Amino acid sequence: MKAEEFIVFEKDGYFGIKDEIGNVTVPAVYEKLGWSNGSTKVHNGLIGFRRDNLWGLITVRNKALTGQKFYTIEPISNIHFKASIKGKFSNHLFHGILDEKGRTIVSFNYFSIEPLGANWLVSVFSKVGQQFGVVSYENRLIIPAKYAAVDENRALFIGKQFGQKLDMYLNDGQAVQLDLDSINYQKGFVAFRDGYAAFLSERGNEIHPFEFKNFSLKEDRISPIQFPEWTIYQEDTVLMKWRCDSLTVSTNGMLIAYLNGSHHLLLSNNTLLNNHELILKEVSGNQLIVQNSKSRKWAVLSDQGKTLITGYDSIHTISNHYGCQDSKGWHLIDQEGNKINRLPLQAVGPGLENQFLAKRNNHWGILDINAKKQATYKYDSIHTSESIYLVSYLNRWGILNDSEEWVVRSEYNEVKSIGGVIIGRRGKGYTIFYDGKPLYKTIAKPLSKIGNLILIEGDSLKLGLMTEYGELLVRPHYDEIRMWSEYFELRSNQYIEIMSESGGTVLPLGEQYQEVGGYGDNYFAVKKEDRWGFIDLEGRLRISNRYDDAQSFNGGLAPVKLRERWGFINKAEEIKIQPYYDHVTAFINDRSIVQRNEKYGLIDINGDEVLELNWKSIRRLGTGNYLVQDNNDQFGLSNEDGSFIFRPFYDHLKDLGDRVLVSKNDAWGILNYDRYPIFKINNEEIKVIGNFIMIKN
Repeated sequence: MKAEEFIVFEKDGYFGIKDEIGNVTVPAVYEKLGWSNGSTKVHNGLIGFRRDNLWGLITVRNKALTGQKFYTIEPISNIHFKASIKGKFSNHLFHGILDEKGRTIVSFNYFSIEPLGANWLVSVFSKVGQQFGVVSYENRLIIPAKYAAVDENRALFIGKQFGQKLDMYLNDGQAVQLDLDSINYQKGFVAFRDGYAAFLSERGNEIHPFEFKNFSLKEDRISPIQFPEWTIYQEDTVLMKWRCDSLTVSTNGMLIAYLNGSHHLLLSNNTLLNNHELILKEVSGNQLIVQNSKSRKWAVLSDQGKTLITGYDSIHTISNHYGCQDSKGWHLIDQEGNKINRLPLQAVGPGLENQFLAKRNNHWGILDINAKKQATYKYDSIHTSESIYLVSYLNRWGILNDSEEWVVRSEYNEVKSIGGVIIGRRGKGYTIFYDGKPLYKTIAKPLSKIGNLILIEGDSLKLGLMTEYGELLVRPHYDEIRMWSEYFELRSNQYIEIMSESGGTVLPLGEQYQEVGGYGDNYFAVKKEDRWGFIDLEGRLRISNRYDDAQSFNGGLAPVKLRERWGFINKAEEIKIQPYYDHVTAFINDRSIVQRNEKYGLIDINGDEVLELNWKSIRRLGTGNYLVQDNNDQFGLSNEDGSFIFRPFYDHLKDLGDRVLVSKNDAWGILNYDRYPIFKINNEEIKVIGNFIMIKN
């Protein structure tokens, strides 16, 4: 029977239904007939009714299929109706699906529910926001509701994690690929994970494994694109070969390979070299934390490749132990694989020596691996600071020692340790503690350690200084405080004074100097009335403020600017090098780089040219040599005597101390100081970092 053959009519403020010839099939006894979305269209012989502000489902022959118990109801397919009920403990609406007979076929558990192909896209609401999953028409959970979004792509569901990673599922719910970075369809899926590209079938199976840079589609044929191969040398000996975009070295000396924007740690370990599925995540002593790129599970290996810990969703080092996460929670495990905690934890982190911080039942405790007693989980929050714990207990902050004894009772709005000085705040007042006892109180806010003193801030946001024992050394009257060696510059209203760490005055504020330009050889360069001079450590003016600009003394000479030109004076204010240059640098090893009329040169302390004033640029290197650029943008290398180790000839040059890395016409090589090739200038790219040489083949 067609829905168009029935119409909703109103009588005396109530609603009923007539057929096309005017016969009443549903009497006008309902508060509302239609759907909660405002439509009054009969749908497949069914319509919603409302009484007492609740909805139900009836036929056009007035047969009730459900009672009046829903807050919303509307058709969502030919035979399905979306309805909602209110939660028992909240005002949230929970949605489910009814069939054409009014039976519940998808339970009322979801924040939202919409059709997705032959299934339902459902969502729940949690602390992270709306989370999506997929349920079948038969109410079978296919994709767990944990994703920021879920899309259907051919025979696959793609779940987008909140961390932007993607998971692939078959339409029966089987996970086929996890933690993908991106996918695109080209007669199959090109998928990226951990920097590697794979080519997948329409069912997510690997046709080409995750080991390529990308894939090209030519004449309907997919061809893999390899990463360039690098040969890595250590002390001129081949360490390994690796395929990647580029390489670098971390601050702790670990090799890092970059692949399509991702980075991997590299280690010369046969287990890792021969198994690209294992991705090195961290090195802890002689043990390796790795992740399997297929299973996404984490493990700990010995440096010989033996598995010590395995099967976890995440692992990270905590002191000399490991924090390992699985579906039950976090576990603390030692380097032999022994589990420390009896019950799973919500979180685990480093504590003081032989101790760890652990969270359970939404409270924190201290795990002591040497103590026989179990941890007590009762603290709101806890952090380590040097040799103490900063603890929030019953919404107040205090300090515990490593024996879990109160050093400072939990009576404060905030506690912190600045350079070993314990400070508690209650309201606007601060208490400084020494050996657990209150020593000094102040309303000035302690900010940070500066030298051996503590920088403080007053109510007017002005700055001052106090000692670690709470003694107010400088009242908070200053706009800026900074250090020159062991001296403090205190700035207020554009004028400055200088003070020693012990509080002795070098320069009083009344002298009204405008700026300090540097400190060296026990002299400060200072500015007064827009002219520069020098004072000594007693604040006495030793060189009058007569210069346009000045830099600090170094090696008995200071650069000064006079009539728009730079020269050098000594402490007796004798002009040792006449003001002749547009720019100069301070002398280092009796050499200064000078510039005039856009040409650079190198002079000694007598003003004699070591390198003639004829170069586009000169830069002093950490090796003590000078990188010299000529007017044709070619680079060479000079020593401090002005003798060229390499004449300007190369497009790029890097001094390595006993050899140089050079390039010419886009080819790279390494030469020793005698110009003998260690690696010929015929390589696509060479990088030298520390004792590693990385050559792109």
